[in-house]
Amino acid sequence: MTDHFLSPALYVLMIVLVMKVMDGLPQRTFSLRRPPKVAIGLWLLVAIPSLLQFAFPGIYDNLHRDSDLIIDHGQWWRVYTSFMVQDGGVGGTAFNLFVLALIGFAAERVWGTRMLLAFVPALMLVFSVDTFLVHGPPGGGNSGLTFRLATSIAGLALLIRPGRRHYLLAAAVVVDGAVLLLLGDGHGEPMITGIVAGLIAALVQRRWPLVWQPVADEPAARGIAPEPKQAPQPESDLEGH
Repeated sequence: MTDHFLSPALYVLMIVLVMKVMDGLPQRTFSLRRPPKVAIGLWLLVAIPSLLQFAFPGIYDNLHRDSDLIIDHGQWWRVYTSFMVQDGGVGGTAFNLFVLALIGFAAERVWGTRMLLAFVPALMLVFSVDTFLVHGPPGGGNSGLTFRLATSIAGLALLIRPGRRHYLLAAAVVVDGAVLLLLGDGHGEPMITGIVAGLIAALVQRRWPLVWQPVADEPAARGIAPEPKQAPQPESDLEGH
């Protein structure tokens, strides 16, 4: 994968577009007493080994993605641990961790805690299949997961807030990803597939609402106060007393 000199600007454009999509979506609120647990846990899961690898290079050596070791030597865990280490140096690590913090928080506000807890492993599982089949360059980094998580918000918006504005924003994200691919930057692929993943996940939410209750279905998320429960009426006797 070759990153073009225009790539950082297109990454930032994608983030701006996703933030614009969020403006029209119902969102949870968090506080110190009720923090975004999944977003924090995911960030720590990536940040700790990513920072420690600079002092202990063996962490990267044992966790990064290497197709030869995965396919030919059965080291399958590298498919699922490569997002925990970075191959972009100090600058790339700082950028990846910053964007993960931003997008993780945004995703939990929109998707909700329970759904995000299931959605992140599902993204990793579905989009790692080709790594077992195709010999690609060695590397690491969480950008693929983060970008899919970001643009999944656009997929969610297409279902729960269908309209011209969100159609245009989703189309702009697709164009952004397509331009990256034309420039030889593979980060365009997770941008585009993330929208599809978000749309599918939104459909799952509607199919099993008791398991993963959509944020859009919660009165508090829409700014509507829950209806107070009515007190039970006393039963009258047979004579109406």
